[in-house]
Amino acid sequence: MNVGATRNAIGVVVVVLVFGGLAGCGGDTSETASVSMSMSPTASVSATEEQDAVLAQEARWLTAITAGDRDTIESILSPDFKHITSEGTLLGRDEEIASIVPVTFTMNATEQSVDIVGDTAVIHGVNTLTESGNVLARERFTDVFVKQNGTWMALSAQETAI
Repeated sequence: MNVGATRNAIGVVVVVLVFGGLAGCGGDTSETASVSMSMSPTASVSATEEQDAVLAQEARWLTAITAGDRDTIESILSPDFKHITSEGTLLGRDEEIASIVPVTFTMNATEQSVDIVGDTAVIHGVNTLTESGNVLARERFTDVFVKQNGTWMALSAQETAI
């Protein structure tokens, strides 16, 4: 097979990894994360590297939310960020940042799958909020990231209580 044919063959890549939990988020080491990517034939970054970058940004975001770290959250949210909460409230970027305060619960994202097309990544998963071993809430979520200047930035978030 020639190089051009090989590159075309890797145009759509599906990788399934055992995901070792989210740093600082109490991730469950038995969960699986998957990624589906559509890459140009000349793409130089592997599917695993892109998956790692998106999931690392997601983990960083969850850690910053629970810590009340507005500076980190500001660095993650794109200028056009929108958030639909599990209660159905639509928040813009400024409202989202203003609402951030440290919390005592942890967020454990599981069942994560990542689809990447070009400079857009979509993460679907389940977030379990726990405090002192008690489950406070479970939410299915969709987070959309866009790659801007080499950094994955959150463009949209939506949760649905389950």
